[in-house]
Amino acid sequence: MKILATFLYKMFGAGLIIAVLTLVPFAIFLAILGLELAVCVIQAYVFSILTCSYIKDAIELH
Repeated sequence: MKILATFLYKMFGAGLIIAVLTLVPFAIFLAILGLELAVCVIQAYVFSILTCSYIKDAIELH
């Protein structure tokens, strides 16, 4: 992500016409970032549900 962010930063600073053309890769960058955040949230949710399930089983079965 850092490589793509650095590329977009340099493209925005290149000039007005190039900056306008950089809006499409910037939108793709935001979409990828949103997907990564969604995956992080889903992983945290699954981890917490599994942890709660394992703790419940450890308490109730012993």
